[in-house]
Amino acid sequence: MAVIGGSEDGKTFLTSGLVRGEWRFNRRRAIVFDPWKGETDWGVSAWVTDDFEKFRRAVAGTRGCCVVWDEGTSTGGRARDNVHLFTAIRHLHPSLYFIGHSYAAMLPIMRGSLTGVLLAVRDADDANEWAKVMVDESVRTMATRLAQYEFLYKRKHQPARVVKFTPEEIKKGIRLSP
Repeated sequence: MAVIGGSEDGKTFLTSGLVRGEWRFNRRRAIVFDPWKGETDWGVSAWVTDDFEKFRRAVAGTRGCCVVWDEGTSTGGRARDNVHLFTAIRHLHPSLYFIGHSYAAMLPIMRGSLTGVLLAVRDADDANEWAKVMVDESVRTMATRLAQYEFLYKRKHQPARVVKFTPEEIKKGIRLSP
């Protein structure tokens, strides 16, 4: 799952709620790469590092975790060397949240492997590209009409829908489907 948005859209805070929800509903621990370690409370189940090599080793050495790759835009989301890491995460772990700023934050092969996206408000060009990736024309218009802290949740082969959670819900732990 890619979580895409600009500054002040709430993407890291939203993802922290998803991490808490992974623990609350599934008892799934988290591996989090966060270059700003200490600024976000990822919850009790999260092992957090700001060292990308430690993150790589943790991902490769474990199974069945929720994995968060924060600041993917500036930390290798477009590096060919990280395609193997991205693929390994998808195969070894049931949940991946890649946090970035735009469509261009990921290589095409990574975008093509996604099963879902959470999009904060997008400009028309970015929304158009995500509509193509998700094979859903509704993404094109819906993603340009979101308010702050609203996200368009699109899972492949399912209808797109707008989600918004309160800070209290996020702190408690959220999930996208019942």
